[in-house]
Amino acid sequence: MHMKSLLFSLTTVFLFAGCQESVFQSLKKGDELFVLEGLPHPVRENSSFEKEKKRNDVIQVEDHWFYDRKVKASEEIHNPLMNLLFDESGFHMPDSNSPPKDCGPFHPDYAIIWNSDGGVNYLMVCYTCAEAKLIKEGRSETYEVNVNKMNSLMNLLADFQANRPS
Repeated sequence: MHMKSLLFSLTTVFLFAGCQESVFQSLKKGDELFVLEGLPHPVRENSSFEKEKKRNDVIQVEDHWFYDRKVKASEEIHNPLMNLLFDESGFHMPDSNSPPKDCGPFHPDYAIIWNSDGGVNYLMVCYTCAEAKLIKEGRSETYEVNVNKMNSLMNLLADFQANRPS
């Protein structure tokens, strides 16, 4: 009887451990991180957005607009940013019973970029709706970001504002 309960316990542990897949499993501690700055909000700041979108130095990534200046995260920002991304406690899947957010369409303020397995990964962060969208290999997954994690991301990413009108 003891063996059966041990076997059941081990099976349960392995089953649930397999479900604990990392949100950013493609991210490795040694990866270089880059940041793209997003254009103004297309609804709330529409006139600025339309003006900025006409610039020659903007790009579109998965229907989202960014300034084309990809900036490498310096060493002093790289490590705290990695720590935030590896601590998944602040990221969770949206609850299907939650009411829709009143912030308009998802609009990334910044995108954090890294390369893995020959592909580019984008973690797009929207301050307004407190969400992050991971885009890799043509697929995207949206996560809600808790207040503490979002505040930390905002503090770290503030140094990357260079083009967006204040």
